[in-house]
Amino acid sequence: MSRTFFIGDVHGCIEELAELVGKFSPNAEDKIYQTGDIINKGPDSPAVLDFVLKHNIQCVMGNHEAKLLQILNKPQAEQTPKELRLLESVKKPEWIASVVSKFPLWLDTGKEILLHAGLEPGKNFLEEMESKNILTVRLWNEKPWYEQAIFNGRTIIFGHWAMNGLVDFPHVKGLDTGCVYGKLLTGYCPEEDRFYQVAAKKVYSNIHR
Repeated sequence: MSRTFFIGDVHGCIEELAELVGKFSPNAEDKIYQTGDIINKGPDSPAVLDFVLKHNIQCVMGNHEAKLLQILNKPQAEQTPKELRLLESVKKPEWIASVVSKFPLWLDTGKEILLHAGLEPGKNFLEEMESKNILTVRLWNEKPWYEQAIFNGRTIIFGHWAMNGLVDFPHVKGLDTGCVYGKLLTGYCPEEDRFYQVAAKKVYSNIHR
């Protein structure tokens, strides 16, 4: 039986990503997906992207990928010090941008919807939602979005919310467990109904945003 494997926010943590995929031990029929924010903050964004391409991991757009594309679309003279630090952090910004620009906002596997941050409550279809909300939503009217959204029979797989940690409800799985902050990198296999986790090698960033 083929399996699917969803991986939370990686943020350049190549050693942990390789260890987590090794722990899952995929075969040729298995499919691997990732929640976005594969880049920035951590030690080696280019190596992570190489790994993603080599292992045919399908990623959705995260807010850090979207931010990189936004920065590179600005004239250099208008790039802020914070934006320049992001470009320096990802090491090969133009090459990375050429790859991540093709990432979709969401993927529908037939059983799961994979997206970076979440759904916009009050709307039934992803096409109706603001892309900014799909990339950044956490709270909606001061409550977690997933307590209010309509799921239409799909399991929603998301990342983005490291401070919130692992989210595990029957139709919602939140996989950002703060690897880049020295915590855990998490994956989920729905066919096994099992979470896989590896510990971060170190604290790579103290900046939660």
